[in-house]
This record gives sequence, C-alpha cells and structure tokens, in this order.
Amino acid sequence: MNRIWIVFCALLWTAISTAEPGYLPEPPLFDTDTDPEQVLQDYPLGIITTQAAFAHHGGPDKKMSLANGKQGWVYTVGYARDRKTYRLPSGEIKYMEETDWALGVRSFTLVFDDGVVIDVIYKDDGTGIGVTAMELQHPRPTPRSGP
Repeated sequence: MNRIWIVFCALLWTAISTAEPGYLPEPPLFDTDTDPEQVLQDYPLGIITTQAAFAHHGGPDKKMSLANGKQGWVYTVGYARDRKTYRLPSGEIKYMEETDWALGVRSFTLVFDDGVVIDVIYKDDGTGIGVTAMELQHPRPTPRSGP
C-alpha cells in the first residue's frame, strides 16, 4: 500500500511540475511608429487584466466612463509637451506645461469589462473616425446575395 501511495505522489508531482504556467500574451505597444490596424488586430481581447495593462502600458493619460458604462483608459501618442514661462501682472513667474496637439496625434482607448480588456478603440486627429479591435478581429458577416 505504501509503495502505491509513493508512486501515486511521484506521478502527481511530475504532472504538476511539468504543467505549463499561466501564459499571458504580450499586448502590442502604443507608439507613433506602430501601425494602428496591426495593433488592433493583434491585441489579445478578453485576456489582459487591468493590472497587466497597467504593467505593460503604464498609467493612462486619462480614465473615463464610456457611453456604454464601461471604463476606458485613454493612451495618447504623437503629441509634444512644451514647458512655457509666463509672467503674471503681479510680476510672479509661472511655469506651465502645454500640450501641442499637432497633426499626427492618435489615441488608443482600452475598454474594460469586469477588469479585463474587451476592446481597443483607435482614433486619430485627421478624420476623427474611430476603429475598434472588435471590428477588425470579429467582422460582421456579410449577407449572401442570390439563391
């Protein structure tokens, strides 16, 4: 009986130790050099938690509540911060950091539901048209024509 128990424990230990640890895919970076369409196609939806998103992308530029009630984290790329000096009428000097929103600014919004990224919304400054990862990864079926 003891021998069977030892063999069973050894087999169980082997199975546990060779099991693959939890794998979390690496989401693509939000950068001025990345192709937005590729980012949206490659972003792993339904897997990345808020903690993993924060660890990978850092803190968002802005947190917001979206129209559908979901939480959104906005990451903006392609802008420049400029530190300017202003003299007030009182003579006091103030330093202000201004954001230059020139052409080329784009934003990626992570949409969270139950603490997991369920969609990524891309918007640029040009056309103002937004595209989502859900649209690219799960396109709507087109109706068949004809008999």
